[in-house]
Amino acid sequence: MVSRHTPRTRARDIDRALVCGRLDTAYADGQLDFGEHRDRTARAMSAKTLGELADLVRDLQPPEDSGDLAAPPSGRRPGLRRAAAVTVAVAAAAAGAAVMLSDGDGPAPGPAAVREQPAAPVAVPDDGVDPIVVTPVRPLEPGGFEAVLAAVRDRFGNTVVYRLVLRPERAHIERALPDEPGRIATYTYAGGALRAQPVTVQRFPGYQDFDLGAVDAGAVTARIAEAPALVGLPGGTVSHVSFAHDGTPAVTIYVESGDGTRYVKILFDGGVLGVF
Repeated sequence: MVSRHTPRTRARDIDRALVCGRLDTAYADGQLDFGEHRDRTARAMSAKTLGELADLVRDLQPPEDSGDLAAPPSGRRPGLRRAAAVTVAVAAAAAGAAVMLSDGDGPAPGPAAVREQPAAPVAVPDDGVDPIVVTPVRPLEPGGFEAVLAAVRDRFGNTVVYRLVLRPERAHIERALPDEPGRIATYTYAGGALRAQPVTVQRFPGYQDFDLGAVDAGAVTARIAEAPALVGLPGGTVSHVSFAHDGTPAVTIYVESGDGTRYVKILFDGGVLGVF
């Protein structure tokens, strides 16, 4: 059926979330650099219309596994098949194409999973002595959050951050600049090392700094393991986990599967706020 959406149609929160997920995928596969990703994400979060959202993804390539982009029948609460399919739906709606988005109370997808191959243990020579085998820390596995927390504390002397995102093989830590709290710097944690990124961005309105030390690591780790079952995608995998304070300090755990992408939002003590 023909969509009634036009570029002037007002965007919903789910539409903004869909485009943010597409931008995260484009950043992960190298289409956008760090500054472009943050700038477009900020614009997506404040977009008022579908036309504004479509402009943000118009020049991006779809993921290679975009697959069947057929829209679900009207009146159903669809599982979102793939992040790419839904993002194309947003852009097509803005152009007046024949496409349907999910109902307003349906699942809002986060960024598509970054499909990274697990790193093998690395043998580190020790001046002729038997090598020490170092197993890379994987942030989403048990002990991963604690390792990132320790790295932040060692680097800065405290664990106050603006945002933290855990992915299978790396983490992104965002902190306000000490002499310019309105500007945010990003650090990448990978292979046990914390490295600064060269670009800073403006703080998003309404987002506050928070202390990672307030997170119950055990409870959050348990929720990450339970997340596929909690969101109704038992065969899914956790693509990433985001820690932020947008008025409520919370952790958002994103799960992706062939049947769609959903997320569960929890408090720092592990209490479930909602499943989407």
